[in-house]
Amino acid sequence: MNDRNPGSTSKAGLLLTAAGSSRRMGGGGKKEYRSLNQLPVLIHSLLPFLQSCLFSQFVITIPGGDQEKVRELLGLLPDDYRNITETIKLAEGGDSRQKSVLNGLEAFEGTPDIVLIHDAARPCIHPEIILEIVRTAEESGACIPVVPATDAMKHIDSRGIITTHLKRNETVCAQTPQGFNYSSILKAHHQAREDGITCIDDSEIYSNYIGEVRTVSGSPDNVKITFPADLERITKEHP
Repeated sequence: MNDRNPGSTSKAGLLLTAAGSSRRMGGGGKKEYRSLNQLPVLIHSLLPFLQSCLFSQFVITIPGGDQEKVRELLGLLPDDYRNITETIKLAEGGDSRQKSVLNGLEAFEGTPDIVLIHDAARPCIHPEIILEIVRTAEESGACIPVVPATDAMKHIDSRGIITTHLKRNETVCAQTPQGFNYSSILKAHHQAREDGITCIDDSEIYSNYIGEVRTVSGSPDNVKITFPADLERITKEHP
């Protein structure tokens, strides 16, 4: 195994978010803990970042009381990564993703230069995208992967009435990992908490308080598991 993981001179950190309740998955437990081709979804989502050798710190946000369960799952990492298991920090999530991310950001030791925030329910992230996000976030301060919107996008009001017909060539779908200068995204999250502002994702928080967010091409493979059919699809497409 490349000795850059961890204890390397790398100053990038990974925040893997797995604190949600998975209500839309129905019965069967949290989606991040479910099996995908003999390994938990959580492990599939973590491995590409470990294999990249770009990260020296790892934090996973989890529900309160799940520490023992997640440590058990981390024990399923391939042998080459077993020595990393105990260095991965587990941070208890809050009652929203935004609060969970802030808890995770505050759990890092020291100050990473760059942090990538990734949904643990996205187990098919391409290594090339990880590298591009890291490089671009180092250059510009913030970067996220996006894919073109294939549906006709609309703004609606509180009554469900369409107020704006958006141009398809000017809309995209945001994915993760989203990469940021660590100090800046932490500052932005603190300010959003102080202002009582809720944002749709971390790039919106950064845009509101810090500045521009660059984009790079994502991948249609980088699906977020939300419903049982998503897990079934990934299992079939990535045997």
